[in-house]
Formats: sequence, C-alpha cells, structure tokens
Amino acid sequence: MASERDPLREQAFILFARATTRFDPGRLEAWVELGLTMTQLRVLFLLRAEGGSSAGAMAEALKVTPSTLTRIVDRLVRQGLTRREMDDGDRRLVRHYLSVRGASTVEELERRGRARMNEVMDRLSAPQLERLVSALEDLTAALDAQEADEFSRVQA
Repeated sequence: MASERDPLREQAFILFARATTRFDPGRLEAWVELGLTMTQLRVLFLLRAEGGSSAGAMAEALKVTPSTLTRIVDRLVRQGLTRREMDDGDRRLVRHYLSVRGASTVEELERRGRARMNEVMDRLSAPQLERLVSALEDLTAALDAQEADEFSRVQA
C-alpha cells in the first residue's frame, strides 16, 4: 500500500545520496593517497575516540569478526598507524592505540573534510543552517532509535 510519504521518502533518498556522493570525492582522494580502506579508516577513528580498545571490543563496534579485525589491525601496524600493547593488569589482553603517525593521519583527514564542509556551509544562510542542523538532529535520533531496536532484537 502506497503512502503519501513515499514521494518525500524517495526525494530524501535521492538528495541524501547526491549530497554524500558529492562530499566523498575529497575524502576518497585522501584515502587513496594513504592506501586505506573504509574499514581501516573506521578503526583509526574508533581508536582516536576510544584508545586502548581490545580487539574484541573493536570487532563488536565495527560489526566484523575478530579474525577480520586482526587482519585489518595487522596492516595498520605494518603501516605504522597503530600499535599494540599488553594490558598491565592482564597480560593476555592486548590494547590498541593510534601511533603518532596514525593520530596525525586522522587529524589531517578530519582537517581536509572539515575545510570542504566549511566551504559548502559558508554558502548557506543562518536560517538554512538552522534547518540543516534540525534535520540532521532528527536523522540522528532516528538512527539511534533504529540501532537501539536492532540491539534489543539481538539481545532477545
């Protein structure tokens, strides 16, 4: 059964895809220069937010298997972007951290992305920016609710 929201939903899909596709080229160029995959980038940003994470916690957060995460981190260690350390309290536990090079890489990627976004947002008026913030808050709340529902289903 078609809903009166369907045309709006379709327009939202199209506009969201167009916007994200147009933001990605700058980020993709930076990733290509570094030779990193999207999952490797996610690991780097996760470690910046939660340095000292265990492989199990990272695998769970990224929704990958522990063996997949190990291969990803192995490559990041070889590239000098992350490091592993034994936990002082439990020598069986390995903690993961960004290296100095990894931290500067994440900072540079973020700086490039923010510079591009600032150029785009400078073209929006204050009311347009307020509407954008409101819409993004709504979208984030919907994503949070969806993830909570998914988590609840998995736990049941």
